Amino acid sequence: MGSEEQSTGGEFEFDIGVFNLDERGLDAQPFGIIRLDREGTVLSYNLYEERQARRNRQDVIGKNFFTDIAPCSRVKEFHGRFLAGVEQRELKATFGFVFHFPHKTRHVDVSLFYKAGARQQDDAVWVFIRG
Repeated sequence: MGSEEQSTGGEFEFDIGVFNLDERGLDAQPFGIIRLDREGTVLSYNLYEERQARRNRQDVIGKNFFTDIAPCSRVKEFHGRFLAGVEQRELKATFGFVFHFPHKTRHVDVSLFYKAGARQQDDAVWVFIRG
C-alpha cells in the first residue's frame, strides 16, 4: 500500500490507505510521516523522517513535537493550524516550511491531516513532510 498524491488547489491529498499502515508500512513510504495525538505528543515517526532529521525514533516518540522535538514549528502557520484543527476536529492543510537542523537547512512541504477516531482521545494529526 503506497500513498497516492494529487495536487488540488496547491494542496497534497493522500490516499486514505496511508492512515491504515502499520509501522513497517509507514517506514516504507518515501516521505516523512509523523503521527501526533491531540496534545502534540509524537505517536509515530517513520524511518524516512528519522533519517532526514537524524533523530532516533526512540528519542522522539512520547515527546511533544512542538516543544521538545521541533520548537521552530511553534509558529502560527504550523502550530496555530494544528491547534485550530484539534479544536475543530478537522484539518487539511499544506504549506511550505523550513526546518533548521545543525547538519542542514531543509525546505519542505508540510501537510497536516486530522484523523478522527472512534473516541476523541483516539484522534490523531498526521504530519507528512516532503522535500
